[in-house]
Amino acid sequence: MAQSLQLAHGRYKILFFPSHQSVFDHPVMYHVLQTPEFLDAMGWDDTRPCTILSRSGLTEYVEIRMGSWNTTMFGVKSVEFDRLLEDVDGYVVLPRSGDTNNATQRFANSLEDRPGIIYAAGTTAAFDIQSIHLQHGLFSKIPSDVVIIPMAFRGIHSIWPKCPKRNIRINPGLVEVIVAPPMLGETTLFPKRRSLRPQIEPAALFQAVQIVNLLNPEYQGDE
Repeated sequence: MAQSLQLAHGRYKILFFPSHQSVFDHPVMYHVLQTPEFLDAMGWDDTRPCTILSRSGLTEYVEIRMGSWNTTMFGVKSVEFDRLLEDVDGYVVLPRSGDTNNATQRFANSLEDRPGIIYAAGTTAAFDIQSIHLQHGLFSKIPSDVVIIPMAFRGIHSIWPKCPKRNIRINPGLVEVIVAPPMLGETTLFPKRRSLRPQIEPAALFQAVQIVNLLNPEYQGDE
């Protein structure tokens, strides 16, 4: 279906919507983007860099403290890590407080140049079957000429769970990645209005796609 939509030729902007069940979601997503199966399905000759909408201070969950000194498992402090994400990796980092409109608009604009990734739940699930409501406010910033591809990572929660707080224990395990058929933004997103309420329905639709792929191993979708 991705090839029939000519996603490899820039006909549409591309936005990936992965589930968010584990701190390990990010490394898995990076790996999926490079797999031969995924590249073939997308019609890509090579992997493409993506822009990711991310909250600031994510590495605080894996912060290492010794008295007044602290760092993250990546060897730099959380603030410096956020800066590197934007300057080096092309992330768009959302502030924890204050106006987030500038960041979300920058992310929407960046879809002109590269595919995007949003973990629309906004936070990591605390339990393996927890499905947090998607932040429908984000959908008001998504352009209508976008193709949204929901994804679900089965079995990932047990590998690196969010709880207990600041958990840095990573367990062995197997992750099954399900990529749902592309969904056209022009037929699923409501027209932009001042009220965010109309976007609740599209958010619920995309969440339903994630849930059915995440929690129902027998579900195969449209072959």
